[in-house]
Amino acid sequence: MPRLYLSPEILESALSGDEFNLDDEGAKKLVKVLRMTPGETFIAFNGFGREWECALTTVESEGKARARGVVLKERDVENARRVHLSIAQAVPKGDKMDFVLQKGTELGVMEFWPFDAERSVSKIGFDEDGGERAAMRTARWRRIVEGAAAQCGRADVPIVHSIADLATVVDYGTSGARCLMLDEAEETISLREALKRDPIEWDDEAPPRVMLLVGPEGGWAPREREWATRYGAESVGLGARILRTETAALVAAAILGWEAGDL
Repeated sequence: MPRLYLSPEILESALSGDEFNLDDEGAKKLVKVLRMTPGETFIAFNGFGREWECALTTVESEGKARARGVVLKERDVENARRVHLSIAQAVPKGDKMDFVLQKGTELGVMEFWPFDAERSVSKIGFDEDGGERAAMRTARWRRIVEGAAAQCGRADVPIVHSIADLATVVDYGTSGARCLMLDEAEETISLREALKRDPIEWDDEAPPRVMLLVGPEGGWAPREREWATRYGAESVGLGARILRTETAALVAAAILGWEAGDL
């Protein structure tokens, strides 16, 4: 059954019991792409762990797609996770961040923290119009995780934070959480060894918070590595091969999901 994210404004109307208007993107998906007709059903979710079975009531396919729907019933959702996993990703060039967001959402990541690193190729926040560009990109990234959550069957949507600096990210990642800094340095112990030496206590009732700190294409600058470890981040590696930044984030997320029992 197709799944759509409903914004708080639309959801408020939907839960009143009346017909509600779908937004342009949702109407286009159901009407133009899937060619659904009145009476057919879809699932709507609010991004916070609840979802509802809905039915289309009216459809307009000529020109710009328009559609209205009605809530039929609330659905039971299983949202339990044994780890609250965050990915702090130095913003990579091109559309690689899109890939991390999509696949990380599928793997159960709860929060994404994009940040600028010293060797980042893409310096989004460092030019004159960086603030506006960063805001536009963050809004786009949030739409990407909404779509990925709908596709993979999640009723919640990961948080995508505004682009930050390394200090802000490390401060969050080391405050009541385990911050694992992925590092290709030869002397770094493996993620497996780090988890053996200091196991994480997985808990259904109070999932531990773990942050994966992932550097840019050019790797960590020595002072970034020194500073982050001084403030509590643990340097860990993923084996003998050097992985691309977008690959490393997802491999580590999958390993932790497996260890926790979420995969």
